[in-house]
Amino acid sequence: MKTLNILIPTDLSPLSEQALLMADLISERLAVKVHLLHIIEANESIIEGNPDLAEAIDVTVFQKRKEEALTYFDGLRQAGRTFEAHIKIGLLTDQIHLVTAALAADLVIMATKGADGLMEIISGSAAQQVVRYLKVPILTLKIGTAINDLKNILFVADFYHIEKGLQIDLVKDLAAAFGSTIHLLQILKEGDEEHVGQINAQMKRFAEEHEFERFEIHVHQDRQVANGVSNFNKEAEMDLVCINTHGRTGIAHLLFGSIAERLVNHCQKPLLTFKLKENA
Repeated sequence: MKTLNILIPTDLSPLSEQALLMADLISERLAVKVHLLHIIEANESIIEGNPDLAEAIDVTVFQKRKEEALTYFDGLRQAGRTFEAHIKIGLLTDQIHLVTAALAADLVIMATKGADGLMEIISGSAAQQVVRYLKVPILTLKIGTAINDLKNILFVADFYHIEKGLQIDLVKDLAAAFGSTIHLLQILKEGDEEHVGQINAQMKRFAEEHEFERFEIHVHQDRQVANGVSNFNKEAEMDLVCINTHGRTGIAHLLFGSIAERLVNHCQKPLLTFKLKENA
């Protein structure tokens, strides 16, 4: 099995420790290489070196932020952590995308404060933005999320699409490494009850097509998928939730939103989002 290339964006705050702890857990079972990325955010005018703004740019601010990042990285190394450090100047989502591609990262791990109410509708959290645009699996954790041995993995997807893909292979690798049981979950809406037999058969077929070693199938009735996932977790303690995202943008996102993105802000479990179709 190849080494898992993990990228962890960090704002140098204690919040980022959540992501580091998750990387520690994975490294106990799989070979990993960890990259830490600190982004000094700047708008495009500054990035492009607009001569009209050159005199207004306080270069010392950027230098100070860089020194803070270097000090933070040195502290982690002194604490015994091994990683490769990266410092970039630019727009958050753009830089994460560029560095992910340059490193051929297999997984991005991010801690998030989440977002609620109007802020979630307008802009969402930084983690939401990354989940929307990035094409590699992203593992997000909220403040205080418990990080446990991955014995039970919850898998939520469109089980009518049985194409195999690299990102599902990551879920399988984690399950194999931790000896996990994968729990396939289908949220039933009103009127779906008569199709339970067909839905169960489809989930079983999905698991067999993807060669899941240990799996169980579940159905749970709720008005919305995101609520159903949360309510199911209250009844059956999962250690990791996996869900595919369609990465909606523009008007489609404003009208419908993304179930995966909503879970990024509200799921109280480690959440792995991935794109099923694009990697099939």
